[in-house]
Amino acid sequence: MAASNLAPSKRDTAIARRLYGFVFLLIAGGLVYILAAAPTGGSTSTAGRTPLGEAALAFVQNTLRTSATSPAFAPLALVAAFVLGGLHALTPGHNKTLTGSYLVGARGQLRHAVLVGAATAFSHTASAIVIGVLALSTAGQIASTQFLRWIGLPSGILTLLLGIWLLRKYLIGLNAHVHLHDHNHDHAHDHDHDLDHPAPDRVTLGGLVVLGLMHGIVPTIDALAILLIALNVQQTGLGIGLVFAYSLGIASVLIAVGALFVRTQRVLLDSPRFERVSRLAPALAASMVILLGLSLVVRTLFA
Repeated sequence: MAASNLAPSKRDTAIARRLYGFVFLLIAGGLVYILAAAPTGGSTSTAGRTPLGEAALAFVQNTLRTSATSPAFAPLALVAAFVLGGLHALTPGHNKTLTGSYLVGARGQLRHAVLVGAATAFSHTASAIVIGVLALSTAGQIASTQFLRWIGLPSGILTLLLGIWLLRKYLIGLNAHVHLHDHNHDHAHDHDHDLDHPAPDRVTLGGLVVLGLMHGIVPTIDALAILLIALNVQQTGLGIGLVFAYSLGIASVLIAVGALFVRTQRVLLDSPRFERVSRLAPALAASMVILLGLSLVVRTLFA
């Protein structure tokens, strides 16, 4: 009976390892493609897009212009928009390090990475709609320009506060752990510290929502281009759907990266050889979040 219960557990573990391995290869392959195929000249016409990204954007735009006469291409355009968003998220930046650092610092799990991705997709779609509508008027263009110019300041401050909160939680937990061992110092014990004293779950819904909002609060050029064309050809519904598919592409990459960070953290926690690293990982991650917040504030103020 015990053997029959153990077999499914081992089988599930093997499936999970293969799945994480597939996700890792997919992300690594995407990054290699981005680095190899992205234009080096940094021309504004391509905005750093790869040939596949250029083809996907062109297909989406052409579908919008001809959707009235060729509606059958709309589902393919949604797929193309999703791919375009994923490719964009794989380019340098886009808070992949921030996502992973927060999940490690907060001892996050896979469901937390999914929640961050969902919040990112929602906020990016909403911000693209707002900025796109504002861009239709002169006053709206001025307001949206100022918004894009200064949004990095509150985002950076929120990131900084998030990192300080993570570091504070880590230090409180560390002090409590030391106090507990001092209190029980006279009792003989031989155990693994991480297994007997698991770190508390530091993830909060507010932190996940803030992280997702920070990811999606500034719409990308591609999303705005898609929405503006949709507004011009009076295909608003399809345009919003395409922007949402694009946002889901971005969110999917963030979820995948977050899942890999969570998996790596779990491997470190389960291995006695990396016990010291696993204990310091939340502090290092919190410090990384603080540095990212500071850099965002500085770049916004002195841009």
